[in-house]
Amino acid sequence: MVGEGRFVDDISTPLVAVEWEDITAYSRTALPEDFEPYRLRKLTCGLLWKDTPEYVVVVGDYDITNEGRDYRHNDFHIIPRGVIRQITYLHDSGSLVALKAEAS
Repeated sequence: MVGEGRFVDDISTPLVAVEWEDITAYSRTALPEDFEPYRLRKLTCGLLWKDTPEYVVVVGDYDITNEGRDYRHNDFHIIPRGVIRQITYLHDSGSLVALKAEAS
């Protein structure tokens, strides 16, 4: 794993906050004249389960009671590198994560 980690049932896994851009969708056939396209920015926090050159996998839930079973982690977010704006490693309670609104 990358970065300093916390121990979750003997697994050293860093806690992260990932700021990323999602798609904007519009469900009508034609766009109205006053439609303003905008970017959706997301903040996903959890365990950094996998870190590759193409994507990162963040796990939101880890079941510490299912020892010895294959389904201990769930709520996966597989985020392509191309949409990631920032990854913050949450080392301690002093870490600050905030989405900053940008002027259009």
